[in-house]
Amino acid sequence: MSVYDEFMNTGHWGPIETKLGIEFNFCCAYCDKKMLESVENYKEWQTDHIIPSSKDGEDSIENYALSCRTCNFIKSTWNPAENLGELKITKLNLINVSKDYIIEKRKGTQAEIDLYNQITAKYS
Repeated sequence: MSVYDEFMNTGHWGPIETKLGIEFNFCCAYCDKKMLESVENYKEWQTDHIIPSSKDGEDSIENYALSCRTCNFIKSTWNPAENLGELKITKLNLINVSKDYIIEKRKGTQAEIDLYNQITAKYS
């Protein structure tokens, strides 16, 4: 019996979620959050269209990544295929370009949060 079979035998997992979990070691493809580490992390589990469906991304396992809710929200409808430069369109390249994009967006949001905390600290 395989890990896939064992997860499927629980009756709680669908084939896509099981395949993505195994493919990404049950971690977010973009930030490496361990999706089985806690209830909070598990409840953030989402299937992301790497190339968004709104940008003609296919509904296929080759266009899916395991994502946490935060990374999926940050990436939104941003299309990594339009930002590959000289790189070939492969799942790995699309995910790596998406990671870079998400990291930069997270840094910007963290800077905003730091500013807001500085402001509130003045009035505490």
